[in-house]
Amino acid sequence: MGETADNAVGSLAELLRYPDDLAKISAIKERLLRDKAAMDLQLKSGVQTQLDITTNGLKNILDAKSLVGELRMELLNLNSLCAQAENMVPGFGQINRVSKVRRNFLAVEDVKRNLQELPAKLDEIEAMIDADGKDIFGPMTNFLRIHYELSRLRDFRDQAMFQAARSSKDATCTLQKYFTRLDNVIQEFDAIVFDIAQNLLEVLREGNSSLIVRWAKIIDTDERLDTKVKILNSASESHKELARHLSMNSQSMGMTRSLRNYDEKLTECIKLGARDVFQNCVSTFPDDPSTLLDNLYWVTRDILFAKTDLTKCVPASWKITNRFVAAYHQEMYVLFKNLVTRETEAGLLLKIVRWSQKYNDTLVNELKIPPEQLTPSLLDGQEEEILGDYMRLICRKIDEWMTNLQKTECNEFIERIQAPDVDPESKYGLANTPIVFQMLNQQINVGIDSDEIRVVSGVIHECKRQLLLRQQKWINVVRDEIQQSNASMDEVPGGLLEYCIAVANDQVRGADYTENIITRQVNVNVDVLVHSDDDRNVQSKMVQELEDAMDGFIATAKSCVLEMVGMVMFDLQPSFANLFKNSWYTPPVTTTAPDGTITSSPASLVVQEVVRTFEEYNSELTEHFNPDLFQIYIDDLLEATLVSYLSAISKNKGASLSPRSLDQIKSDVAIMYPFFTTFTDSEHVESQFSGIEAFMGLASGDKVGAVEGFRTLKENFPDAPLKFVEDILRAREDLDSKSVKEYMETVRRECAPLIMNPSSDRRTYMSRLYP
Repeated sequence: MGETADNAVGSLAELLRYPDDLAKISAIKERLLRDKAAMDLQLKSGVQTQLDITTNGLKNILDAKSLVGELRMELLNLNSLCAQAENMVPGFGQINRVSKVRRNFLAVEDVKRNLQELPAKLDEIEAMIDADGKDIFGPMTNFLRIHYELSRLRDFRDQAMFQAARSSKDATCTLQKYFTRLDNVIQEFDAIVFDIAQNLLEVLREGNSSLIVRWAKIIDTDERLDTKVKILNSASESHKELARHLSMNSQSMGMTRSLRNYDEKLTECIKLGARDVFQNCVSTFPDDPSTLLDNLYWVTRDILFAKTDLTKCVPASWKITNRFVAAYHQEMYVLFKNLVTRETEAGLLLKIVRWSQKYNDTLVNELKIPPEQLTPSLLDGQEEEILGDYMRLICRKIDEWMTNLQKTECNEFIERIQAPDVDPESKYGLANTPIVFQMLNQQINVGIDSDEIRVVSGVIHECKRQLLLRQQKWINVVRDEIQQSNASMDEVPGGLLEYCIAVANDQVRGADYTENIITRQVNVNVDVLVHSDDDRNVQSKMVQELEDAMDGFIATAKSCVLEMVGMVMFDLQPSFANLFKNSWYTPPVTTTAPDGTITSSPASLVVQEVVRTFEEYNSELTEHFNPDLFQIYIDDLLEATLVSYLSAISKNKGASLSPRSLDQIKSDVAIMYPFFTTFTDSEHVESQFSGIEAFMGLASGDKVGAVEGFRTLKENFPDAPLKFVEDILRAREDLDSKSVKEYMETVRRECAPLIMNPSSDRRTYMSRLYP
């Protein structure tokens, strides 16, 4: 019921695919009612036809039963008349006994004559067998005659042994000895018959169709006689009177003839022949299953040959094609069962599944073999499971290769014995990244070769997983190495910055390589495997997973950039530790303008040292760093510099603000600002430096100025903490603790709405002032 309901819903969904279809419900209903009426009429007609057929069949059965009863009565009457006739003829019993004695005398004469002629006849038969040479590929001109003569001798032997069954044991043993040579000749002839049966197709290919026809005639004749014997024996079991009558006639075939059973042996011979052919093929390629599969083309060829040529030489009732299909299919099943093991390689698994599919398609669609004859399924219906094993083998290989490559790359990064690779554009990179994506593309191609989109999806998923693992590994390695370098710079190998640049650059390359997989593999090569909406969803999932990997590359690159910025800022910690302290202030430098104006400003030695360090790092970065990443680096460095600069007021012990601090800050800005505007947009730099401008306003203004300064700060930096304002006010030499408290109360009161409900949730570098 559930399946019927699902089908009905599916059909309804097809009819109402668009909103406009709702207006057609009445027309659709009428059409469905017409279709239902036509279908009901058809069903009614079909049911009536089947009912008529069934009724006629029952009538015929009843008529047959009546005829059988009438025939039985007639036979009983006939038997009664015979018994009456015996009583009507005077001396019938004596006449019958004399007749029986005469028949026995004649039978004894026949037995004696046949026993005397037996050696000569066997000599003649053996001579004919020797003349044919037992060569089943030869003409064997005596084949039918040999069978005819042997059949006569076999019938004689069966009759003699039947009669001897009522004689003494010595007589039976004597007869058996007489027939020993005959039994040997029969075995020799049967061996030829069975040899032909095992090699039917090869004999026919040699053009010896005449022998096949004669061979088929022999088996068909004996099979017909066997059928008669079975019918007579079955009848004798069912009808005792008939059995008694047959026992009176020693010549009755049903009582004397032994069954040849050639038909059963024929099926067994076909099976043995198929087994020999398969074993020969397997032994030819004992250690090369792939080549073995390539050389199994003869399987369907043999079945086709049996269907088109052999069927012309044998009776149709044999259904010889079905026998060959059954024998060959069973051997194919055993062969494939042996091929599919836990150790089977991925490529071979795929080849096995494809061969199985092609085999079934050829037999069912081209040779018109009914599917029910191809049982059991070559792979026991485990194609999906095998494809899953195929996918898991690919994924396992990817995992092994990626693990080994990552281990090698990490060791190279940690040891830094050699400089990173340099591309034609003088950008640093890692040597193994192209190899990684070459390998991934190869495995995706292997997945595509399966012609199963879900296999490809599994491979893509594993590629994404491995790429994300690789990205996280690089994040950890870069972070750990920089931390180790910061902890003990003299004890670590050099070249850390160069390798960090290489790792970051490689993330961009990885994103480009991944995008190429989407464009070339998923959108083109995989697209041919899309045959349904489900397949299209699977394809979309692949794209999404690869896009996730691309996002991971970008995130990893940014992480590397942040770690590099952190490395730079660690080097500058001593310099920033002097800000807003006595060592920060430097004697003013006097300059004369062209118009003769003389100005004086602080030298800003601390910030000059900071900028010189930036320039030293940039000399390496500008040449070997990816331009996009370098821009991200400059932006991050700008924020990190401003964070270190502004947070120094609370971090540096003894930091204070006085009127001359403003001149020193202006001098610092005059040095830092041009450096950053050299590499990035001046408007962006100016907006970021507005934080220092707000800092200066808070460092010198009154209460109103403090309120306006904080309001401006919150408008530009919504996440600016109130504690930052308090730390600035506490550092001012012109304010005591009471004044600071009053200032803060005023700021909290006047700016309460901004504090409780910031203008936006945008994050800026201000949120990093107090980590």
